[in-house]
Amino acid sequence: MVSELVPNDHLIEKFVDLPDLLARVEHDNELLMELFAMFQEELPALQDALHDAMKISDLPQTATAAHTLKGMLANMSMKHGASLAANIEAAARAGNLSEIQVRLAELDSEIAALSVAIEAFVSGA
Repeated sequence: MVSELVPNDHLIEKFVDLPDLLARVEHDNELLMELFAMFQEELPALQDALHDAMKISDLPQTATAAHTLKGMLANMSMKHGASLAANIEAAARAGNLSEIQVRLAELDSEIAALSVAIEAFVSGA
């Protein structure tokens, strides 16, 4: 079913370019909710892969995991989160462990708040 979505929780708009994402799904609310559900399901594994690579200081794997996460976030119109993941990817390619740790903490915080916003949005839509 295609219809206009009017979110009753504007918290999501802090993390997601909602007009862009809605355009990507042709304003299909059902598809949007499915995408959010898949995102919430797949996100922990990607985040774990990034943390696991960092734990063993595997910079190529850290860059790969950050790149994958960046793509997922960008595809969901989560521009700030994608930018944070891009910073981690760049720091990993540059071999800057301290920068990765700072940016990873920022990304973890962003993802935690984003997940709460998605849950509130989905439950209120």
